[in-house]
Amino acid sequence: MANFRSHLTVGALVSGVAAFASYGEGLSNAVETQALFVLGTAASLLPDIDADDSKPVRGLFNIVGIVVGFMVAFRLAGRVGLFEQVGIWLGSALLIAFPLRWAFAKLTVHRGIWHTLLMAIVITLTVTVVADSLLRLGPVLAWLAGGFVLLGYFTHLTLDEVASVDLLDRRVKRSFGTALKPLSLRAWPWSLVLMGLTVLLIGLTPDPAPMLAGISQLCIAIEPLEAYWPRW
Repeated sequence: MANFRSHLTVGALVSGVAAFASYGEGLSNAVETQALFVLGTAASLLPDIDADDSKPVRGLFNIVGIVVGFMVAFRLAGRVGLFEQVGIWLGSALLIAFPLRWAFAKLTVHRGIWHTLLMAIVITLTVTVVADSLLRLGPVLAWLAGGFVLLGYFTHLTLDEVASVDLLDRRVKRSFGTALKPLSLRAWPWSLVLMGLTVLLIGLTPDPAPMLAGISQLCIAIEPLEAYWPRW
């Protein structure tokens, strides 16, 4: 299994190349491109959320706790005093960062349902739907957001699978096949839930035609580069 630094480095490199391509073809502006880069890099760490005590897990729950706690406290502005707001903010953040993280660790198994292509698809579709329906970003940017999540997620799974093969000793580790798998048969109830969510989310996604048109333009732009490729 690749370590945290490897996932972060490779995820950032892959997301960076994709972000430059998106910006170069006018699919996203400067601010949107930077956000897509961050989104793809973060997604490259997401599959390790099922590790009981990993840096991605601690970081994710800490950030979510701070953000959600602030939002809850901010909604109470004008109803409670400043000290009460700060107390609610800190209390909510600590609740998410510790008890909820502990409960999540107890309910999940490393390299289980989170290390599947099915989970990658569900999260991708969820981000796409949220970006389009709630954030009103438009079909192209919504699909870009989902695509960067899928790219980062898939990069993590692939890197873990590659790390399962010891090329120097010419052997395959026991972890081979546990990272890049379609679904989890051991957690079949969750797999069924994710399948149902996939069908539901597909019906809520925006029209992909504008995004497909943008990808076609990108492919056309890359075509002239074939002249520089070596002929084997």
